Amino acid sequence: MIVIAFHQLGYRDFKTYYTHFACRYLTNELPERVSYMRILKLMQGILVPLCLYLTHRQARTTEIAFVDSSKL
Repeated sequence: MIVIAFHQLGYRDFKTYYTHFACRYLTNELPERVSYMRILKLMQGILVPLCLYLTHRQARTTEIAFVDSSKL
């Protein structure tokens, strides 16, 4: 949840997001939050599940594409 929210909110770096947003405003969702260094260690194991989730959430293509040549 933390990594997905980080990408959706548009923060430039994860440390700022975690220390200034997640630790302040997600206190109900994260009652036992961990330190920034610990969250970095935990994030090393989420690449495959995150990719699977994002692939599942990806919109299905319709095989129809439009090209607008009037816009330069």
